[in-house]
Amino acid sequence: METIKRRKQYIRERFLLIGVVFAVVLAAVILFMNGHRNTGKELTFSYSNMQKTEGSELFEILAESSTEAAEVPVVAAQEASPYDGRFIANITDTLNVRAAASTDADVVGKMYPGCVGDIVGTEGEWTQITSGNVNGYVKTEYILTGKDAEPMAEEYGKNVGTVTADIIKVRRDASTDSEAIAMLQKDDQVNVTETLDGWYGVLVNENWEGYVSAEYLSVEYKLETAITIEEEMAKIAAAKQAEAAAAQASQNASGGNATTVGVTTQAPTQASYDDAYLLACLVSMESGNEPYEGQLAVANVVLNRLRSGAYGSSIYDVIYAPGQFPSVYGSVMTGYLNNGPLPQAQQAANEALAGVNNIGGYMCFINVKYANYAAYGSYTIIGNHCFH
Repeated sequence: METIKRRKQYIRERFLLIGVVFAVVLAAVILFMNGHRNTGKELTFSYSNMQKTEGSELFEILAESSTEAAEVPVVAAQEASPYDGRFIANITDTLNVRAAASTDADVVGKMYPGCVGDIVGTEGEWTQITSGNVNGYVKTEYILTGKDAEPMAEEYGKNVGTVTADIIKVRRDASTDSEAIAMLQKDDQVNVTETLDGWYGVLVNENWEGYVSAEYLSVEYKLETAITIEEEMAKIAAAKQAEAAAAQASQNASGGNATTVGVTTQAPTQASYDDAYLLACLVSMESGNEPYEGQLAVANVVLNRLRSGAYGSSIYDVIYAPGQFPSVYGSVMTGYLNNGPLPQAQQAANEALAGVNNIGGYMCFINVKYANYAAYGSYTIIGNHCFH
């Protein structure tokens, strides 16, 4: 009887052991299959291995399969690019944008080196794109996208700053203690040349560089886009017109009724502090980007009008005479009145008040782009202004 009990106990223990072993083997098989699924290795299992599961070899199998699963290589996700789904024109001249995916299709736009756009789709060796006001197709071989486009975008892109305050000062150096050399008003745009601690270096025009507080400038990285055929024709026409105007201005400056006016000294003009300040602000507004001689000339236009008596009896009267300087009611003039004139304009105004004159009796001036030289009995050109 005791023998039968022991045998039953032995059988129960064996079944329990077999159940445990089966569960462990099943877990090993799952791990093993997962590992081989990722590695691509052929999955094999032998009956002999199954028979040895009661001993330590079972755990060797488990360890081996776990190690193989752990050694599956992990491929890092490719870093996203701002030019995923976008492209850069990788050309040295121009790239035609066509109405359809064929060289026989009409040209609907042009792209220049470094122009950017969005990819709509692909069609064989063509890519459908949109850029600026242009929608069409370009040859895929002439564009770069994704990571490949980034170096070219870096080469051709530029940082453009937009003024967010009503009026800001452009200073000679990156410091509030530095003198102001120009003023910018809201929504003016300038090219940003460098970034400093709290300041941006900006290009005011082709010749003037200065610094503005980063607090008042919103900077965006920009690339050119495609232009339509109509936009291209207008651009060519404008360039030809500007070239012709420059040639005409050069010719007029050296011939016709053009005169050269020397610097003379006359009696000083008496003015109150407020009038002298107002004159300097006007000179800042009208000729802040002109050379010093041009600023001195603008100041003398005001003083010549004052001496004539036709525009009033004070500098204030002359400047605010109806229809004479309409910009004095704008935000730029308000900015100079509130923040102070440009130092060089202040010097020019003071020197003119002291009697230094470089335009004779001329009482008018106009930008050379709009000058009607034939209508002037005589005139002189200083900087970008024609004085007559």
